[in-house]
Amino acid sequence: MKALRQRRQPTLIPERVAELARCARPTVTRMEAGTVLPRIHLFSSLLGVYGVTEEERAEALRLWEHASSDTTTIEHADHFTPKYQAFRRDEADAVRERTMDPVAIPGLLQTAAYASAVADGAALFNKQRPDGWELRAAVERQARQQLLRAPGSLELHALIDEAVIRRVVGGRAVMAEQLRYLLSAGSRENVTIQLVPFGAGAYGAMSGPVILLGFEDPEDQDLVYLEHAAGGESLEDEEDVAAFSDTFDQVSRDVALPPTHSAVLIGNVLSALEGR
Repeated sequence: MKALRQRRQPTLIPERVAELARCARPTVTRMEAGTVLPRIHLFSSLLGVYGVTEEERAEALRLWEHASSDTTTIEHADHFTPKYQAFRRDEADAVRERTMDPVAIPGLLQTAAYASAVADGAALFNKQRPDGWELRAAVERQARQQLLRAPGSLELHALIDEAVIRRVVGGRAVMAEQLRYLLSAGSRENVTIQLVPFGAGAYGAMSGPVILLGFEDPEDQDLVYLEHAAGGESLEDEEDVAAFSDTFDQVSRDVALPPTHSAVLIGNVLSALEGR
C-alpha cells in the first residue's frame, strides 16, 4: 500500500490520506508498516484515494484476501455473501460486540438447532442457495461462537426483545434448549444478556438486528453491521455509528432489564415451555 501511494500519489502524505479516507493517521502508518491489516471497507477506500488502476486494485484485493484468510476461517465461505465474509473478518478482529435483536436470538448465542430453524424459516430467500444451505448456516453460527471461548475472548453484550424468547422457533424442544443455552452463556464473565420487556413500548432501533463491533485500538472507530434475510450491510459513517452506539447505551441503561432480572425472566419462560 505504501508503494501504491508513492507511485500513484507521490505528494500525498499519510496525514492527508487519513483525512480523505476518514480514518486516523496511525491507522495509515501502521498499515503501511505491515503491523495491521485494515478492514476491507477502509482498504477499498484507500485504494480509491490513491487512484489505482483496475489491475492494481484487483492485485491489492487478492493480497488482502490472502492476508485475511490466514487469521479467520469461515465455514462454507463460498455459500455466504462477500459482505458477510467481510463482517466475519471484522468480527474476528473485534474485542467487543454489542447487539440489539428485536426478532431473533443473536447469532453468537444461537444453538445449532435454533440457527437451522431460523435459516429454514427464510425459505424464500434460500431458493438461490445450494441444497443443505440451512445446515451450513447452522455450522457457520457454531464456528462463530468460538470467538466467545478463545483466549482473550470477545466481550459480548446482547440486548434481546422479550418477544424473541417467547417465540417458539423450531418447536418446544428446540426453544427450550435455546433458552437453557442462553442461561448458561449469560453466566460467563465475557457475556452480558439483557432483555427488553414488553412494557418498554417502542425503543431504539426496532427495524431489525444491529451489531456494533469495537476494536482494541482506540483509533479504530466502531463498525455497525445490519442483518437482514437477504444478507447484511456494514456502516462506517461516523454519525450513523455514533447514533447506533448511543441508542444501544440508552436502551441498556434506561429500558432493558438488568442481567439478573433478565435471567429470571428467561428461566420463567423456560419453565413454562417445559410444563413446570
